[in-house]
Amino acid sequence: ETFLGGVLLIPRKIFKHVDGMSTKYWGWGLEDDEFFVRLRQANIRVERPERIGSGKSNTFKDIHDSRKRKRDQTKCYNQRNLTRRRDRDTGLSTVDYVIAAQRVLQIDGAEVHYLDVDLICDTNLTPWCNCTGAPRDTEPLDK
Repeated sequence: ETFLGGVLLIPRKIFKHVDGMSTKYWGWGLEDDEFFVRLRQANIRVERPERIGSGKSNTFKDIHDSRKRKRDQTKCYNQRNLTRRRDRDTGLSTVDYVIAAQRVLQIDGAEVHYLDVDLICDTNLTPWCNCTGAPRDTEPLDK
């Protein structure tokens, strides 16, 4: 009841109302928790249907293996503390990207539009979007 994660279905109208998700998160983790705070502060109720399971086969593939995708786990500068706060500066209205590829897929007869995007990093706002050569985040977490 205090966090949100995994697969989430949300109406476009609500996503726009809360300004989408923060763009301060790079790598893996915590972006969904910050999004949950946005929803709660907008008095949006999150419903969790019962008796729906994905099982362990024929489901979404988790590719956050720290051995194969080291960037997902890398934290630099003071990223952990700064991203533990509600972000009121970035979101859907500020995201900058380039569409790298587009595909149309059929899933169970439904047409799905797949977009592969490259996010543009604003290093003044989020210097941790490129940790190459940057100091590791070693600050203790704020309470």
